[in-house]
Amino acid sequence: MNLLFKIADTAKVYLTAGRGISSLLEKGASVASTQILHNCRHYIPDLKVIIDVGANKGQFTMAANHYYPRAVIHSFEPLPEVFLVLQHNTRKLAGVHAYNLALGSSSGCLEFYRNAYSHASSALQVSGLQKDMMPQTADTDQITVPVKRLDELLPDIRLLSPALLKMDVQGYEKEVLKGAVNSLRNIDYLLFESSFVQMYEGEPLFDEMHNFVKDLGFEFIAPVGFLQSDKLQILQMDLLYKRKR
Repeated sequence: MNLLFKIADTAKVYLTAGRGISSLLEKGASVASTQILHNCRHYIPDLKVIIDVGANKGQFTMAANHYYPRAVIHSFEPLPEVFLVLQHNTRKLAGVHAYNLALGSSSGCLEFYRNAYSHASSALQVSGLQKDMMPQTADTDQITVPVKRLDELLPDIRLLSPALLKMDVQGYEKEVLKGAVNSLRNIDYLLFESSFVQMYEGEPLFDEMHNFVKDLGFEFIAPVGFLQSDKLQILQMDLLYKRKR
């Protein structure tokens, strides 16, 4: 019965978001990304550029291409095997550019924790709390991946307004922003996941991230997604910010 409810809820998300049920069958389709972008559309009617940092297999990129078909999307994924899936899933989408590297506060090489559950891969180690709540995230190995600052990629990446910087990098968002000081002048919106409990060792929690992006000149708009524990505790939220003009 629980499975039937989950299927019904999934179908409802896609129908409410204006996407056909057949979209569920697409490789890389994501209910979470669809719901987040459906919510974002209430606040962002149009985008010309989307920077997708932590693109994984292209879930957000594919949904963003549906909601903002005129936007040029730059998708970053550091894990080589996951990057190949990203390339495959987005190969027919116009205006999508994929990069096999991480973004951070410095350039060179980054020690990266590859997780058997690829969504949980990060430059930070998974916390004991997350392993207890989500045992599928416990299996990791360490690899080295290339990393660059977003500022280094300018002007090859043209940040035309309105532009969105989306980050899903498992606690490493602050480092990405530190490497994007010049880029942020031309970024209109930030969308990132922030934790209320320590999901990764050493990650900045909500209060620190909120104050940090405020100091960068952004104001909070709304939460557009969240992750709950089995006990209904809010663990993380997807937060949308807009640059003050």
